[in-house]
Amino acid sequence: MQYFDLSELSSSLLKKLGVEDLRKIPVQPEPDAKFLNCLDNVTSYIEKNGGSVQFGWIFSCLGNISIKMTAHAVVKTPDNSLVCVTPNEYRTGLLKFAPDCSVENFIQNNFLPTKFVPLIDDQSLSEYIGIEAEQDKLRLDNLGIIAQSDLEQFKMRASLLYPAILSLAKKYTGRNDQCYCGSGNKSKKCCG
Repeated sequence: MQYFDLSELSSSLLKKLGVEDLRKIPVQPEPDAKFLNCLDNVTSYIEKNGGSVQFGWIFSCLGNISIKMTAHAVVKTPDNSLVCVTPNEYRTGLLKFAPDCSVENFIQNNFLPTKFVPLIDDQSLSEYIGIEAEQDKLRLDNLGIIAQSDLEQFKMRASLLYPAILSLAKKYTGRNDQCYCGSGNKSKKCCG
């Protein structure tokens, strides 16, 4: 099971996430842009072409039971349109992006934060999300570097919860939902 890009974000889900403005914006990576380096990519683009930084969120889903909101920077062009200039192997074409200027307040050492939102109320899921949040805090506090020993500890703790998380994902995935495994197929034509 892995995080995956939801094909659509319903209005009820957006409300739960506290998102009022969701846009689909083009992904047009610059030739010299680097993966996982959106703020530097945007800054470089603006120096060459003008525009400004627009902060916001992009979304991925774990097993139809949790949403990861990843802070992201895109270019706001002089005509006020938005474009993502960062390459991403999972997101091409149009990117679901929720502008949010408050993201700027949470940047640490030029690293952007992540938020985790449970879609169901479950103790195991809360613990699992807590581990992910703890790992993200360590990333932000340590200039993006996490020691291998810390990563192994996070993986070990998460692996103890994985059977319960997988069971929840199966339980809360309908036959016509995207499969909890992250394949992109409907559940009925995949693991369901």
